[in-house]
Amino acid sequence: MRVGVSGKGLDHGAGYARALYERLRPLGVQAGPLVPPGGRGAARPLSYALADGLVWPRTAAVDLLHYPADTGALVPARVPVAATVHGLPPCPSSRGAGLRRTLGERLWLRRVGGVTRVADAVITASEFSAREIHRTFGVPARRLHVIPHGVDTGRFHPGDEGDAALLEPLGLPQGFVLFLGSPAPRRNVPLLIEATARLGVPLVAAGVATTGDEPVVRALAAAPHARWLGKIPDELVAPLLRAAAVLALPSSHEGAGWPVLEAMACGTPVVVSDRGVLPEVAGGAARTVRSLTVGGLAAALAAVLADESYAVGLREQGFGHVRRFTWEEAARRHLEVFRALVG
Repeated sequence: MRVGVSGKGLDHGAGYARALYERLRPLGVQAGPLVPPGGRGAARPLSYALADGLVWPRTAAVDLLHYPADTGALVPARVPVAATVHGLPPCPSSRGAGLRRTLGERLWLRRVGGVTRVADAVITASEFSAREIHRTFGVPARRLHVIPHGVDTGRFHPGDEGDAALLEPLGLPQGFVLFLGSPAPRRNVPLLIEATARLGVPLVAAGVATTGDEPVVRALAAAPHARWLGKIPDELVAPLLRAAAVLALPSSHEGAGWPVLEAMACGTPVVVSDRGVLPEVAGGAARTVRSLTVGGLAAALAAVLADESYAVGLREQGFGHVRRFTWEEAARRHLEVFRALVG
């Protein structure tokens, strides 16, 4: 089977697309990246938007088109189309009074809506995201396929040999609570700052701040017990997870939540909210916060930090849970979808 894969997905969705196609190759799938001509300057996103949306659907000489990074074809294609939509941002009503979608977000959602209308199969990684895609774009259940991602256990594992040398330049404190991800308002980092301050434990946050996240970054910089690392190299993510006493993700809305599984694979206990996809991803192997208040979050963190036997129990549950998420199984299920489309 010859599959044309949007090169944008291989660039920006590399963790998913590359891991998937490495496992699909031995199963007889020949993947060819579809890359528009031109350099990698400011016009590159527009080149991809035009090629993905209008050119490849009409010209690609393959058995199947796969768009692995949320956006893609905007017109019907001459071959079957599969599109992977990883998750959707929260609707404005869940963001609080006065908060609306940005222009960029609205344009992105239009493109996601476009590909979900023309795709023969829409793949997503969780039941929660499938429900949101159905509610937002009206994609019928027969075209929606829930296939969880795998976890790269070659990278995310409890063995910490070499971690100390990698982390030494950061000068991290002992026993810190870790937040990993963009510090968007929906992720309630200010709440986490207050909860860790109340407990007297250090907080380390790492991720990529985007427009609108500046107040949260300033709050992290102003808190004496907190450190904002900003974007960190990929090779530091697993060591950082292993060094943390607990990973905390107290989001009001979360569409993916894969750091939860990566932390579990590293043997790090996890505290999450009961919102969005997080209960589904955590699968009962994390401490869940139902009251998103300073007191509720502090109590959940204290339960893990102060009780080593409880933390050990969470680690063991996490190891058992994360074994269900393999790229081999994800590839097998993608292939089932692809074969059904090609016939």
